Amino acid sequence: MITIYGSSDCTWCEKAKQLAEQYELKYEYKSIKDKDNLRDLKALIPNATTIPQIIWHGRNIGGYTEFASEIENTRTVGDGQI
Repeated sequence: MITIYGSSDCTWCEKAKQLAEQYELKYEYKSIKDKDNLRDLKALIPNATTIPQIIWHGRNIGGYTEFASEIENTRTVGDGQI
């Protein structure tokens, strides 16, 4: 499962959601404008200073660029499936 912490006014957050949808990846989006989500993000990644913050299989992979790289690195060679 993928969790994307972000904000609706963040271009890279929106692009991360679009990327997940493009590859038909199941994800949960958590807006940090919700105080509970922001508190959860700070508990998970205390040193986070940017958004999006993306958690994939329980591991913080970083932001949009790292997410795109992770997708590329997990694609099955030949059939383009993840």
